[in-house]
Amino acid sequence: MSINVEILYSLIAVVSFTALLYVIAFLLAKKKRFQSIEIDVEGGAILVKTTKLNEFIENFGKRHARLFKVLGNIAILSSIPMAAYGIYFFHMNLQLWKVAPSTASPVAPILPGITVGLDELPYFLLAIAITLIPHELAHAFHASSEDIKVKSAGIFLFLILPGGFAEIDEEELAKKPLGTQLRVFAAGSFANILTFLVLLGVFSLLFASQLAPNPAGVKIVYVNSSYPAYGHLMPEDIIIAINNMPTTTLDDFSRILGNFKPNETIHLTIIRNGRLLNLTLTLAESPYNRLRGFLGVTIQQAYTNEWMSKLSQWLLVVTLSVAIINVMPIFPLDGGRMLMAALEKVLPKNTARNISLALSIYLAGILVANIVYSAGYWLPFRP
Repeated sequence: MSINVEILYSLIAVVSFTALLYVIAFLLAKKKRFQSIEIDVEGGAILVKTTKLNEFIENFGKRHARLFKVLGNIAILSSIPMAAYGIYFFHMNLQLWKVAPSTASPVAPILPGITVGLDELPYFLLAIAITLIPHELAHAFHASSEDIKVKSAGIFLFLILPGGFAEIDEEELAKKPLGTQLRVFAAGSFANILTFLVLLGVFSLLFASQLAPNPAGVKIVYVNSSYPAYGHLMPEDIIIAINNMPTTTLDDFSRILGNFKPNETIHLTIIRNGRLLNLTLTLAESPYNRLRGFLGVTIQQAYTNEWMSKLSQWLLVVTLSVAIINVMPIFPLDGGRMLMAALEKVLPKNTARNISLALSIYLAGILVANIVYSAGYWLPFRP
């Protein structure tokens, strides 16, 4: 199996930079304070805390307590349809995988190098940060507005994943009325929905401008060494035609390739490192359909102004996905904690926890089943 040298160097650079950050963090963690900033390494994560941020959160939350109460109530109300939609979507999507796979939406775990290419890693990491920081700040602001102590807040780095955190006094929160608990729990997903709507508006304006990205072919992400494309195609190649028929979009590519049978020869027109090349290869038999020719590659849509396409895709998908999944009644996600808090007010504590646990296991199973059924699309090979 060949290794793309640029990808290998990028991976080495990422690992080296991350290791350097951890070394620096371990050295600084020995000091109690570093210019009012505290650095800790806990649970494999680098935590950067500052007392000024805590003071700002506390003052801002208490100063705008009435506003946060209104927003918190809206967050509770919005969490109900969001959770309902999440439950409906994953159930219906699982059903589609069983009866009409071509219409189902792939659900993939985040695996750098497999489901997230190293070229897309910066966009993904930015999306994670822009999702988690407002999410945790929202929890902290709402807690402060309800006179609940925020023990610490700041930013973190877990391996290569950046984000924000807010440590709320859970004992104080548990003593508060149900409405207060629900507002604090619902705040995170509501902040993500607001972030999603703002980003959607910004990208809608950008896409209406001359910067708008357009489909430009089919990009190769991975080449399986057991199939015909190996030795001919490389990651980052862009296929723009099959037998002189343009493959501008993924649908074009799938439709045209679907007309060829195993052992037939095709001519590919590709762009590699800015150069136009013509390749000829013979198709293999598809492991999914014996009558269909097979290249043995993982592909994705290529665009002009690709940076904007990737940025918008990752930011919108991650913010919306976290908002919806987090508010589903799966413990220990916020939706699961909301359900448990509500049930404990009307049922014995053990009964409430058993119901929450059973529902959590069931819904987690539905999510895992979606991922398993989608495996043919996110594993490093596909038709």
